[in-house]
Amino acid sequence: MSKYIKPLIVAIAFCLLIVSAKAKQFKAIPASSLNAGYSFKDGLCKIKINDKYGFINKEGNTIVECQFDYASDFQNGFAIVRIADKYSFILKNGLKLTQQDYEYLEPFEGNRALFKKGGKFGYLDFNGQEVIANVFQLGMSFEGDYAVVKKGSLSGFIDRDGAEKIRPQYSFALNFTEGLAPVMQNGKWGYIDYSGNEILSFQYEIASNFKEGRATVIKNNQTVIINTKGEEMGQSTFQNISEYVDGFALCIIDDKFGIVNKEGALKVSGLNNAFQSSNGMYAFNRNDLWGFITAEGKEVVNPIYSAVGDFKEGMAKVQMDGKFGYINESGNLIVPIIYDSANDYSDDMASVKMSNTYYFLDKTGLEKLSLIFNDDSESERIIVKVNQKESLYGDGKPVTATIEKE
Repeated sequence: MSKYIKPLIVAIAFCLLIVSAKAKQFKAIPASSLNAGYSFKDGLCKIKINDKYGFINKEGNTIVECQFDYASDFQNGFAIVRIADKYSFILKNGLKLTQQDYEYLEPFEGNRALFKKGGKFGYLDFNGQEVIANVFQLGMSFEGDYAVVKKGSLSGFIDRDGAEKIRPQYSFALNFTEGLAPVMQNGKWGYIDYSGNEILSFQYEIASNFKEGRATVIKNNQTVIINTKGEEMGQSTFQNISEYVDGFALCIIDDKFGIVNKEGALKVSGLNNAFQSSNGMYAFNRNDLWGFITAEGKEVVNPIYSAVGDFKEGMAKVQMDGKFGYINESGNLIVPIIYDSANDYSDDMASVKMSNTYYFLDKTGLEKLSLIFNDDSESERIIVKVNQKESLYGDGKPVTATIEKE
């Protein structure tokens, strides 16, 4: 071999090692390592970096570091987070409400939150104190002044101090609404009042909570609407009925969707598909396209969209040709249909995504906050451009001051 060839081979091999090392060191990671497509609640929004959750504020500053395997939205100043299989509440500054971690938590309803520890359920107060001990086989969050709990195999009711108000005696029970609670005995459902008196006899195969003075029950294999006296409303037999909102409910009859009033009269029928919006309107489907109607059947938004969302804060997301935008309650397009994904409005902002960029829009469609994943990121060092600044995250924690980028 020529004396010039061998050194050349060695040099080439050395260069390849350098290239290989650089490729390994700067190996690109997927843009999915960042997810900022969540909603603001209580002024904070989840962000996920390398599968760990934290929270940012509306200026894009990290308020709670990305360290959790799961995080709920903030509600009434608290969020539920999980590390491994243990849950806890955190405050908006990231501090834990308690030092104790739990097997399960539900959000606060009023001044009580359901927890599970040692396989049993109890309740916390706003200070993180276990004010109702974990002695129940099962528990439900409070609704009003009472909550359903189970001791052994039977369900009863306690108040917010943990006092037993109705002794465990039912196979199943649901919480009180409008002064009545559905309870089950011997395979049949009936309704009781706060004193445990039987108001509607045990005659139903299935029963639901009362809402606006109406409940849906199944009696003799037929779904009907009843009032608080147990009187059946209307003559129609339904396959299903939703909760009442502002005097109307969505129903299914003869395999078609419709809208029924509190007297059980059908106001709209024959819809291929529909869902109830939180503002009292109804999304409906015609010719595989979606629009909105009133409870009386007046078309407010013509069915021209491939998909629609619920109206939240006066705005609903709509989809056309795989892209998303937003309309107002008059059906006017406020945000152009240009985004790859979109969430509902919350706290006066909505998160959308275009390519690798997450935007937060106000109700005029103005982009108030943007987060961009930098392709130069490494798994241990994620670079995110927030508006015009770049932030470096190490293991989900901000490790450098943000640097203004031109």
